[in-house]
Amino acid sequence: MIFLVPEVALTPQTVGRLRARLERDGAKIVVWHSHLSVGERFDAWFELAKGAAQVVVGARSAIFAPVRNLRLVVVDEEHEPAYKQGETPRYHGRDVAVYRAMLARATCILGSATPSLESLYNVQQKRYQLNRLNKRVDDRQLPTVHIVDMRREKLRADGLSSISQTLAEKLVDRFEKREQAILFLNRRGYSNSILCPDCGFTPECPHCAVTLTYHKTDERIRCHICGYFERAPQRCGKCGSVEIRKRGSGTQRIEEVVQKIVPRAKIVRMDTDTMTKKNLFRQILGDFRKGKIDILVGTQMIAKGLDFPNVTLVGMIDADISLHIPDFRAGERCFQLLVQVSGRAGRGDKAGEVIVQTFMPHHEPIQFARRGDFDGYLEVELEQRREFHYPPFRHIVRHLFRGRNPDKVIFYAEKWAELIEEKLEHAVEIRGPAPAPLEKMKDTYRFHIWYFLNNVSKVLPDILALRKTFPMDEDVIDVFDVDPVDMT
Repeated sequence: MIFLVPEVALTPQTVGRLRARLERDGAKIVVWHSHLSVGERFDAWFELAKGAAQVVVGARSAIFAPVRNLRLVVVDEEHEPAYKQGETPRYHGRDVAVYRAMLARATCILGSATPSLESLYNVQQKRYQLNRLNKRVDDRQLPTVHIVDMRREKLRADGLSSISQTLAEKLVDRFEKREQAILFLNRRGYSNSILCPDCGFTPECPHCAVTLTYHKTDERIRCHICGYFERAPQRCGKCGSVEIRKRGSGTQRIEEVVQKIVPRAKIVRMDTDTMTKKNLFRQILGDFRKGKIDILVGTQMIAKGLDFPNVTLVGMIDADISLHIPDFRAGERCFQLLVQVSGRAGRGDKAGEVIVQTFMPHHEPIQFARRGDFDGYLEVELEQRREFHYPPFRHIVRHLFRGRNPDKVIFYAEKWAELIEEKLEHAVEIRGPAPAPLEKMKDTYRFHIWYFLNNVSKVLPDILALRKTFPMDEDVIDVFDVDPVDMT
């Protein structure tokens, strides 16, 4: 059996449950993910290869584990983008799981409270069989979802506060009742950026086309793409003004603000800045389960799959973040994230509440998520995808060109596009070349071309064969990504 989870943080919880159920019957379970040492991964591989272990639990790479006599593959939270490998080979763990199960004549289970539109489309096409769970365990009620319009909150508070009055009152109430809360914000650091109000200057990464994020713990501004950092400026780097301001909120600022609201509460932050030691995430989640932590503040790693019965309040600090990403899946991701985060509340005997802070309270994904209307959202989103011929109705291949000389990169991208239009005009629809949303990354400039295909297996070999005949400067690197998940 192979059991895939999207986040390493979910592995201990899943392993614990499987061991409690299966090891008493003689099955041995091993773990497989990137946080293991080379020796630990070899031990796991060897145990599986010789048949001493029968079950492997891990992240996407566990799908390649040498499990003997494979009979079951489970992909938990199958909708998660984390299952897609960001570097070559750019495989999707979910799709490989389905194919490997088919080759082994095993059963493949794709589990999710918010399935991807691609999987649901496969259900409609009779490729997959749908089994619904229409209620929670023990008939527990779904949490009550409250939408807080942060536009009104800004006017009420005479300035923007990262924590609304409603959420602040709920946090105090839960602490007094000895219940726990989770606060989610998919943005680490203290502030989004630093701004000079006199001249408008914002420090940017010299290697990437992004602004630098302020981190208060070490008084530095950092690039979350390449890791570049420098000391936080006391004066504007352009005009010398001392009136520089910090814009937006990250998990560091939320932690600080909440500590002022509930000064006696034990608050812990979980993001990639704090998870620097091996097994630290397991220790924190263990302390949270035991009640040693009152409020957990974090990013994606606490958004899904975690089961804490005493959590009765979940707060989404900025539900709009994912809606502003240049991606046709932005609405779907926002809806999924809202439902997944909401699901962390009320998993025990006590009723749960969810506070969603947003500047776009009437946006479709937010309203459908508030009502828990998955079928309604599916109908609307699929109709929009059908209108614009986006996946799941067609496949997309992203062809990324990158290099240190932007003129050279765009030259070869344009020449290649001309060749494709000449040779494969009727087989593929081309859009581009155009600058990638993240045009500069780690000192390389990036342009991409989109291919829209009805049948990837038929057309892609022709594209790749044509690429072999196309002379490309060695300073320009190009990569094909079939059915991409990351559009930046």
